[in-house]
Amino acid sequence: MKIALSLSGGRAIFYTQGVYRMKYLIYGTDPAKADDQLIDKIRSIAPGYEVVCGKTEKELSPYLADAEIAFREVDTELLLRMPALKWFQAWTAGVDHLLEDPRIMKSSFQISTASGIHPVAMTEHIFALLLTLSRGLQYSQDFRGQHKWKKVPSLRLFELEGKTMLILGAGAIGRRSATIARAFGMRVIAAKRRHLDRLGPFDEVVPWEGFREYLKTADVVLNILPLTPETEGLFGPGEFSLMHPESVFINVGRGKTVDTDALLEALEKGSIAGACLDVIDPEPLGNDSPAWKMDNLILTGHYAGVTPRYEERGNALFLSNLELYINGKEPANLVDRERGY
Repeated sequence: MKIALSLSGGRAIFYTQGVYRMKYLIYGTDPAKADDQLIDKIRSIAPGYEVVCGKTEKELSPYLADAEIAFREVDTELLLRMPALKWFQAWTAGVDHLLEDPRIMKSSFQISTASGIHPVAMTEHIFALLLTLSRGLQYSQDFRGQHKWKKVPSLRLFELEGKTMLILGAGAIGRRSATIARAFGMRVIAAKRRHLDRLGPFDEVVPWEGFREYLKTADVVLNILPLTPETEGLFGPGEFSLMHPESVFINVGRGKTVDTDALLEALEKGSIAGACLDVIDPEPLGNDSPAWKMDNLILTGHYAGVTPRYEERGNALFLSNLELYINGKEPANLVDRERGY
């Protein structure tokens, strides 16, 4: 028999088989860095839960048995030690680090991602990468290091206007990228699995299964795909051989969706003109990798989604999802374990 009993402050404990039990909501952060205003908002939405801050086993161990909700940065091993856990709000858009654990795959608690808080930062990063390559800014930086005031030769430059961009990963980031690309005068094609009749910001939507056909004519291929069993190693020698010699490949999704050796070979042989990578396999890139010395490869260290507003947007998403959960509705961005995202 389980009976809810009211406590001061609006929280609740439960009487189960002769034991009084509190319901806990785990806020996965360093207690010294916890946001008091956020905690107040959580308590306002979910008064029946005691908020516990912590990330380490020492901090969270006393509460694991009765934790029903967890969010932010919580170690996989600790999540698996929460038998009452019903919902985990991840702090990242990708959850492949969770789903690679077979115990998580067999678990029953819901997982929702932080998808939707990254489009502004990531889209700006995508075009920072692309414009660096198109305007030869990497060469200007080299000239600066040599204290030389020089122009970059026009043969090393290209314009975006009139080019075709193929987007793989037509979610919020893909849609925003399409809007910006079209502002530059580009034509944008998206390869999608569903809702092929909905153009949205794209000029054309094509079936996912046929995306390789469009690699042949795309000037810029933008990969924003999550890592799943289907997308792992998706771009290999065959895919790069389809792209034309003046094309550019961009990856801000997951490094393991691309065969790095095949990409570097395509760049070295001139099968494609350039690439822009915020992610790569492996990470970090080895010191002896030829990628470091390639002028036609722009690299950044996996921070396309980093922004000073990450906390603000992440907390807002969690509070919105928490309200849905408390009202018996499904939180947004629920993960399909079988599909991998």
